Amino acid sequence: MDDWTCEYRGLVMGAPGSPISIVAVDGLLSLPEIRTSDLALVQRHGLWAGDDYMSGRAVTLTLEVYGSTQEEFSRALTAVQAAFMPGGGEAVFRFRFPGAAGGQTAFVRARPRKRSAPMDLNFMHLVCNVVVELFATDPTIWGDAERRLEVISGVGGQPSRSYRLIQYGAKTAMPAISIANAVNPVIENVTTGTRFGVTYTGALTIDTRARRVTASTGATLAPAAGSTWPELPPGEYLMRLRHDDASKPATAAITWDEQWI
Repeated sequence: MDDWTCEYRGLVMGAPGSPISIVAVDGLLSLPEIRTSDLALVQRHGLWAGDDYMSGRAVTLTLEVYGSTQEEFSRALTAVQAAFMPGGGEAVFRFRFPGAAGGQTAFVRARPRKRSAPMDLNFMHLVCNVVVELFATDPTIWGDAERRLEVISGVGGQPSRSYRLIQYGAKTAMPAISIANAVNPVIENVTTGTRFGVTYTGALTIDTRARRVTASTGATLAPAAGSTWPELPPGEYLMRLRHDDASKPATAAITWDEQWI
C-alpha cells in the first residue's frame, strides 16, 4: 500500500491521479471512549477506583470527490456510495499514513454508521466533500501482517550473532517463538539483558501470551531457572540464540502482532 492512502471494501482513496482525495482522518490517533467502573464513596470525598475499559473506535474520513467530466464525477461518487453502504458487517479499513501506526500499514475492522455529502455550489462544479464515519467495535488498530524474525545460533565454535528486531506497536507484544534443532536452547534479549531458557532437546514452542512452553511431542515444558518471558515493549532490540550443541545451528522463529490504541 502506498503512503497517504487508505482502502475500504475495494475502494482506494488518496492514490495519485485518483478522483477521490483524502482531506482529513480523525479517530486513529484519538483514544476511544473510556467506560469507567469507579464508584462513589459513601460519606467520603472521592471515588473508589475501578477498572477502565475502552468502548469502540469511531473513525471519521473527510474525502474530496471530483471529476473533470460529469461522467467521471458520477462514477467516483457512486464508488464512494457503494463502498460505504450501511447495513453490512464489519470490513477491513486499511491505511498507511506515515507517522501513524509506526508508519506501517495497519487496519481496523469497522462498518459505516454515518455519511454526509452536501450538494452545494462546489457540487455544481463537480466537487463534493464527503464525510464518512466508520465504527469499529474492537478499538485496537492491528498491524497488516504478522511480523517474523528468524534467529540462528552460532556453529563450529563461532559465537552466536545478534539479530535486530523492531517492535513498532504501541502495545507490548507477546511473541511466539518456535525453536528447532536445539539442545537446551536459550533465547536472549541482548538489549534488555533478559533471557528465556528451556532444558530440552528437540523442537519446542514458547507462547508468551499463554505463558506456556510446548514440546513437539505435545508435552508441556518448564522454563529454566532465571527465565523471563520474552515480552516486547515498543522499541528496537538485539536478539540472540544459544544452545549446547556447537556442531549444528539451532533456529528460533520469533513471530508477533503489532497493535496500537
